[in-house]
Formats: sequence, structure tokens, C-alpha cells
Amino acid sequence: MSDFVRPARLYLSALLSLALSAALVPPAFAAGAAEPAAPSPGEPQIPSVDKGLSAERVLSDMEALEANADYEPGTLLALIDGDAEVASAGVTLKELAGALDGAGGNLSGGAESIDRAGRCSLSPVSAGDAGDLGILGDIEPVAAGDWLGGLVLARVPVPEGMGAGEAASLLAQDGRVVDFSLGYVCSPEYVSEGAEVEVATGDPIYGELDKQWHLANAAVPGAWSYMQNPDGTRARGGVTVAVIDSGCDLDHPDLVGNLDLANAYDAVAGGPLEGDVLANVDAEDGGEGIASHGTHVCGIVGAETGNGIGTAGVSYDARVLPINAIDPATGRTAPGAIEAAFDYLFGLIDSGEDSIRVVNISLGSRNAMPTVAALLGRALDEYGLTVVASAGNGASSAAHYPSDYEQCISVVCANAEGRKDPNSNYGSGTDVSAPGCYVWSTVDGGGYGYKTGTSMAAAIVSGVAALLYTMDPGATPQQVRDAVVGGAEPLSEPEETAAGMVNATDAMELLLFGVDYGDVGTEEWYVTGGYFTYVARAGIMRGYSGTASFGPYLDVTRAEFATVLYRMANPGSGATTDPSLYEDDETGFSDAVDREYYTAALNWAKREGIMTGDASSGYTTVRPNDSLSRQEAAVMSRRFAGSLGADVGVEGMAAPALEGWDGVAEWARDAMTWCYHREVITGWDNRDGTFSALPLKTVDRSQMTKIATVLDIEFAK
Repeated sequence: MSDFVRPARLYLSALLSLALSAALVPPAFAAGAAEPAAPSPGEPQIPSVDKGLSAERVLSDMEALEANADYEPGTLLALIDGDAEVASAGVTLKELAGALDGAGGNLSGGAESIDRAGRCSLSPVSAGDAGDLGILGDIEPVAAGDWLGGLVLARVPVPEGMGAGEAASLLAQDGRVVDFSLGYVCSPEYVSEGAEVEVATGDPIYGELDKQWHLANAAVPGAWSYMQNPDGTRARGGVTVAVIDSGCDLDHPDLVGNLDLANAYDAVAGGPLEGDVLANVDAEDGGEGIASHGTHVCGIVGAETGNGIGTAGVSYDARVLPINAIDPATGRTAPGAIEAAFDYLFGLIDSGEDSIRVVNISLGSRNAMPTVAALLGRALDEYGLTVVASAGNGASSAAHYPSDYEQCISVVCANAEGRKDPNSNYGSGTDVSAPGCYVWSTVDGGGYGYKTGTSMAAAIVSGVAALLYTMDPGATPQQVRDAVVGGAEPLSEPEETAAGMVNATDAMELLLFGVDYGDVGTEEWYVTGGYFTYVARAGIMRGYSGTASFGPYLDVTRAEFATVLYRMANPGSGATTDPSLYEDDETGFSDAVDREYYTAALNWAKREGIMTGDASSGYTTVRPNDSLSRQEAAVMSRRFAGSLGADVGVEGMAAPALEGWDGVAEWARDAMTWCYHREVITGWDNRDGTFSALPLKTVDRSQMTKIATVLDIEFAK
């Protein structure tokens, strides 16, 4: 791609950046744009452009693009003044949009919606405006949302017998046309080799991953472990992923429960989605691999997880909103269809559908798409959307769109050995890699099959992003991007790309805890039980400062136990940053120390009667750095609950039926009984059907996560 051609095709986005007051693309090449006048209050600013240069750019683009066909030669895209009159209707384009929306023309864009399935003509212009040029007599509006700043984006068919260059010249003479470009299109990013379709049962997400190797390679099950709540429920749902693709099999048994059927939309036909528009593509007609593309992508993102059939979606049951942008006649996007899809999404969000957080675009082109560049900035900055796009399958480091736009997370395709797939694009415009070779997912007709390509890789990253938003709904797109990219691991052969392999577990840890804990096993009981996630997110327990270690099997010291209790009772206290809290030891214990991390906690614990000192020393010592036994932890836990007003009586509570109960000290028996019945400290599992008291066994940090979780939920909250 020459340096001349690329900025030429970005020109329209420079125009939009003026119209929207958002400099999304540096307009270094926009010498033809006049300096905009100061806008009138409440009126959109419509800039003046040298449209003769735009016509020249159409001609140069055609010459450069004829070899790759990533545009529709018979269609131009035009930005038209929304105040232009519609022929024989007596209304403006914008007014027509509102009228159609009120009549149920479609669901897009609120009051700015237009019926994209219908065509309309603009009224003939006066002779003073170059006469009736005839080029706007059969236009098809695509988008008219607020993000266009009072303009309407429309497809303009090139009249029969007229070339695109001549049509562009006529558009340049029409005063209602603000700017125009070729009708650029995208194609599904798949590689056809190895396509296989079969019906299967299984969903073996807790056994061998088998055909779902991509889940293991992207460390997805570990991320799922963090989604367990302490009450035994799974954190799931609440997030919607919009999939702009070829639609979806709306009746697939492994998808239907997670599909947003009420809002599924066809941005090409301009109405409700009826299915995957590529469902009936015949392989003999060159469609091998492309059939069911949207259904396959939707399944990778959001097939029902744990339902015992088929495959498991990466997102663990996020909602999936399928939107078709593909013209079934060509197998590529219709010009302006991606813009129409975003226009629709913006309207949904404006109407209250605020669960939409991720957009997957497994489509791409070698050609820049100016209006897509403009709306991606709006999607990120104003609507908080994380947009994930496939990097393309051209085995090239050349520019690729929309993935190369900085607002997207661009995804490279990797294989099971952790190497970049030879067909995948790579280079400085990419952000992260993901499994994409022979990925098993849903296909049309209720079946399953393999597909390969950056389309599949992008869908995995979209699923990971949905996991992160599920666990942290308040996360920003930048925080999610940082977690996904920062948690990635280097590829086995990283010489061609620095886009490391996505690691869903590490991404989850970076987002939730700010660190990738190297010593926390995601299949350990304290993680799968939801305890570790709870205390870490609540700031009750943290790792060791300056390290990536949590120390789950290190003993809890008496001072650490007091500090954890203090944090629960005094959230956000600033115990180690406010000198008035930690400067002086007030306990009277001879072995307590000023200005230690635990000083404020010990002062508080002494005042509350939670730590009274050692009887053996006449209550003059507290042994802050000694380990804590189970019976000592029980006593402190019961006193803590009592200090918060809880009923800590043991009347009616039977002594626990635990082996070794006779070894519990007399002074700890009531506390051990209370903790057992309140499930704070229960019996030690002997793994043979019996449980032991083990009163003298020390408490480690993994056990402390459960103690702290129960105390915080039941008594401190």
C-alpha cells in the first residue's frame, strides 16, 4: 500500500473528526478542508471540503484497489446534509428517519433511525446548485445517529452505464453532499482448510477439554475459577457481546439460551435478524469454510457453558447479540454495513441496553474505512465499548482494517503449539494472539465444526473481555485492554510479532488484583470456593508488597490475623498511611512495636478486647510474629463478631462431632463450637469421610481467606 493511497482513503475520517469535534485521525493530508467557521449555538458544524479532491481520490483509490476487490465498484458512500429534502415527501432526510422509526421501520438509533431496507430520492436541486444531476435519485440511507453530527451516511448506487469516477464527479457538484468515498467492504476472516461439520454431545468443560483445546491454551478454565462466589453460585451473565458478522443460527440448541433474540439485527436488510445469512453457502460455489461463519464466532464467544452438550463459550454465558453485516449475494459486508451496525448499537445503548460492553468484528479488509475509524472513537470514548477485531489472514504485516485502528484490540491467530499461524497477519498493528487453528464451535443446523482463522482468535479474546467485565462491571475499556495485553505470554516463535498469547487467567488476576500471582493455583479449594477472589477484591488480604506472591500456605501470624480483622471492621482506614493511626503503640504489650504495618490493628484489637495478651506472661506480651493456632483463631473470630454486635452465645449448640475434640483447650471450646456452627472454622477434612478438630494446627493464609470471607459477609457487612 503506497503512502499516497492510504491517507487518501482516510480523508473522510478527517472530515468527520471536524464534524464531530473529535480528532480521531491526524488530518495531515486534509489540505483541501477549509477552516470551519464558528458554529451557531445548538447547530451541528458541517465543514466545507474541496470535493474535487475527493473525486480525484476516488479515481486513485479505484486504480489501486482493482486488484484486490475489497470495495464495491457499483456503490459509493456519501455523507449528506440531513436537512436535504426527500422527493415528494415534504420532509428532510432526518425527519423521514424519525417518521419511519415511529412507524416501526426498524429499531435502530432512537429518533434518528431510518429504514435501511428502503430507498429514497432527494428532491431535484436548483439550477444554481448545478441543476438536477440525477445521482441522488436512488440512495439507500445507512446511518443517521447523533455520532454523525447531523449528517446522513448513505449508499449511492452508480447508475447503469456510468463509471464510479463520473458518479463521484457529479457528487462533487451537489451542494447537499458533504463528502464521499468508494464503498469499501470487509470479508470474513477465515481459512477454509480443514472445515469439518458433525453433530456432537459433551460440553466436557470439567474433564478432558478434547476438541475444546483452545480453552486450555488460552487459560480460560483458570479464569472461570475466579468467578465462583462464596455462596456457591457462579458469577455469570450481565454482559452482552455484540457480534458483527453474518448473523447466527437463532435456533441452535447450544446458543439459543444465551442469544439476545429480541435485539438481534440485520444491518443489511434493515430489520430483525432471521438467521445466519451464509447458512446455505455451497462449498462447490467457492463457499468452503465461509458457511456458518457468524454462528461459529457466536459459539466461541457464548455457547452455553456446562449444559452438557456441544461446546463451551469462552465468556461463561455472556449474552450474545448477533448483528448481520454481510450481503448474502457477495459474502462480504455491504458498503456501510459496519457503520449501520454501530449506529444500531449506539441507539440500543441510548435506549437503556447498558449491558453491551464488547463488540467482536471478525471481518477485515486491506483498505481503510474512514467512517468506521470515526465511529470507533465514539464507541470507545462515549459508549465505553471494547472492540475486538481479527488481524486478517494475509500472512502479512501490511495495514489491515478495522483491526489496525488504535481503538481496536487486534488479534493474531496462533496454533496449538503456541506459534503464529502461517496464514495470520502480524506486525506493529496487532495487540495479542489467541488460538485460532481448528477451533471447534457451533455451526448452522444445530451442529458443530472446525474453522481456522483470525476470526476464531478474535472471538476468543472477545470472550475473555466479557469474562473480565463480568467480574468487574466498573472496569474501563483501557483497563480491560491493559489486562488482556499485559497478561499475554510470548509466543513460541515471537520473531514476527510481539503480540503474545492471551492468558485469560493472568488477565483476570491483573484486572482484579493488579498482579499476576505466581503461587495461586486456580484449581485450589480457596479459589474455586470463591474465598480468594472475595478477600482480594475487598482489599482484606493482599499479596506480599513488591512481589507477585500471595503465600497461600504460609502460616498466618497473630499480627496478620489482627490486621485482617481490622480491615474488615475499618474499611478504607489508611492504617499504614496516616501517622495518627500507626505512629504510637498503645497496647501496653512489651513486644508490640511502633510504626509497624500491624500497629494500628493491634491498638484497635486491644481496645475491642479481641487480643488481650498471653496469660503466661501476665498479659504483658502478644507475640505478634508468632503463628496462630486454630483454637486461637476461633477465639479471636468469635470476639470480633461480638465486637460488631453479633450473638456469640453457644446455647443450644452441640459440641462438634470431630475427631480429637478432647484436645481442644477448655478456654477455647465455646469459641470452637461457635465457629463450627457458624461455618467460620469447621473440621479438618481427613479425606476418608471423617473430620478432625486439630486445635493446635496453625492457620495458613489459604485457610484465612475462608475465615475472613465468612466473617466479613456474615458480620462485618
